[in-house]
Amino acid sequence: MSSSPINVVVAGGTGTLGKLISKTLLSSVYRPSQVGRVVVLSRDDSSPVALELKALGAEIHTGPVQADTLKGIDVVINALGFMVPGDIKNALVKAAVDAGVKVYFPSEFGADPHTLDVEAKIFGSKVSQVNYAREVGKGALKVIEIYTGAFLGQIGQYASSGMKPAIGIDIPNRTLTSVGQGSATARVTYTSERDIAYSTVRLAILAAQDPSSVADYVRISGSSASWSHIAELLSQELGTKFEVKELDDAPFKEKLENGDFVAALRYAYGKGHFDLTTGTANEQVNPGQELWKWDTVEEHIKKTKGLSAA
Repeated sequence: MSSSPINVVVAGGTGTLGKLISKTLLSSVYRPSQVGRVVVLSRDDSSPVALELKALGAEIHTGPVQADTLKGIDVVINALGFMVPGDIKNALVKAAVDAGVKVYFPSEFGADPHTLDVEAKIFGSKVSQVNYAREVGKGALKVIEIYTGAFLGQIGQYASSGMKPAIGIDIPNRTLTSVGQGSATARVTYTSERDIAYSTVRLAILAAQDPSSVADYVRISGSSASWSHIAELLSQELGTKFEVKELDDAPFKEKLENGDFVAALRYAYGKGHFDLTTGTANEQVNPGQELWKWDTVEEHIKKTKGLSAA
């Protein structure tokens, strides 16, 4: 077990989630007492975010990622997005193994493929990525899957009229639509991007110090709510009644089988497959909420004035 400061690489460290992870690692809460070097892998070292992180003390790397790039690194956090090809992510893992990295966090976080049913193939890249990392790591590389449910900050984005109420929140028409019988009361885990970043950094430090202290498969649930509860919250905030309508799940099942990502999300929400409230590592990363307070759906709806951005 080691208690010396750890060195961390964040792939996609200037992206939406990666930026928050990078900033958390660079904060005075962790650096320099628990975190030493923070290396951010980015396509553009002149972007505003890259320059901001560099000013905070990060090293920005824009070239090919090879074993030499990761020399002396303890933890690699992959925050590359869903659309980044698998071969790029696999190359990162291979370089990590060759460099002797101790801990690796695969990307994508959100949906937990262990809970999914027919919609699982939409998220198949998650499984493939983890399987490859464990195969090439051969036990020497600690691979930690983190699943956090839906991103809290994206509720309003998905609810926007431009998205044609993609996940079923239609603010102008005061209507929420869920998918499947009984889906109005199905709970969905929502974890804020900030809380994902905080949790990831905590797990990185714990695992680097003692790999056996962190499970290979971790759930984080910052908050949760059903469609019925969200309708109540919106009604209270906006002073007008919102209703929930349950839709037939058959058309969504057909769409997801044809590769429709949004249909897969809505189907999974309705079936309760995004309810990650049991068996979480919440207390391990944030015991008694002593380190920070989890962001909640209730607070988010108030903060956005009833998802006003939608």
